[in-house]
Amino acid sequence: MNTKKIIKIAAITLGVIAFIGIAGSIAMGGYVADRILHQNQNKDTHDNSIRQLEVWGYDTEGFIRTHNGTDIEATAEDGNRVPGTIFENGSDKCVILVHGAGGDRVCVYPLAEQYIEDGYDVIAIDQRGSGVNPDDKVTFGIREALDLKAMVIYAREELGSDKVVVHGQSMGAETVAVYASNVTPGTVEAADAVICDSPVPGMELMLRETFGDGDTESFMANYLTGTSKVFMKVVNGIDYDDADTINVVKNDRIPTMIIVSERDEVCLPYQVEQIYDNIACDNKEILHVDSAHIEGVIDDPEGYMNGVESFLSKAGI
Repeated sequence: MNTKKIIKIAAITLGVIAFIGIAGSIAMGGYVADRILHQNQNKDTHDNSIRQLEVWGYDTEGFIRTHNGTDIEATAEDGNRVPGTIFENGSDKCVILVHGAGGDRVCVYPLAEQYIEDGYDVIAIDQRGSGVNPDDKVTFGIREALDLKAMVIYAREELGSDKVVVHGQSMGAETVAVYASNVTPGTVEAADAVICDSPVPGMELMLRETFGDGDTESFMANYLTGTSKVFMKVVNGIDYDDADTINVVKNDRIPTMIIVSERDEVCLPYQVEQIYDNIACDNKEILHVDSAHIEGVIDDPEGYMNGVESFLSKAGI
């Protein structure tokens, strides 16, 4: 076999290998992106919430018997319908609660109870991909922030709320951070203050930790995150960087409280502290609680709310 034939065969072989590699990476990126977006597919997020509250020893049925909620709905700017439950208290102050991953609005009932006792009107919403929210895609706060914005407008225009607070937990806190970093203070869509309890530090960072089993620099973490990031941006129009909580809060100019769970193994304390450090607003506070992930309001509701109420008071609420 002459040299030209060898070179031709080698070139064809390399081309086939490159094609297979590229095609495989596209397929893998698409598969991973779909699993991320539809992470709650075939899961009962409502039942998940109830079971989690049972683990915490919370009396969900007692809360429902005591507090008569009414279902409401707002419409986001992309047309998505935002389902929620309002617990009216005859107040001119309203707090909107945003649950974390894998659950629905029921999961924030322990927090709702505390705000109701403080005299607030309370709205608990279902995030996208959860509960009865019609959008089945989870985007780590990117599109969920549109739902939150719509509910803030609803509270002001439909309920006549003079002061609006937004309080999220875990991925719900990430949604709150993304939301707060994309609205202008003083407008109808902007809350008067936001609270982020144990926020997810970023979409890409969380995925890298998951794919790398804690090692964010492993080959598998880089490969799966990289291919899915490109696919999701090109095909789904979703950029992981828009849910980089640590970075996006550089645009957050709304009075903000960050709550750090000291025994958190999901959103690590140092990561949550980085979020606090980067918040642009001068009116910001950080509260440390001696609890596991988002369990501060479960372990010590009085101490937890004392910190929240102090912050809100300073914010003029």
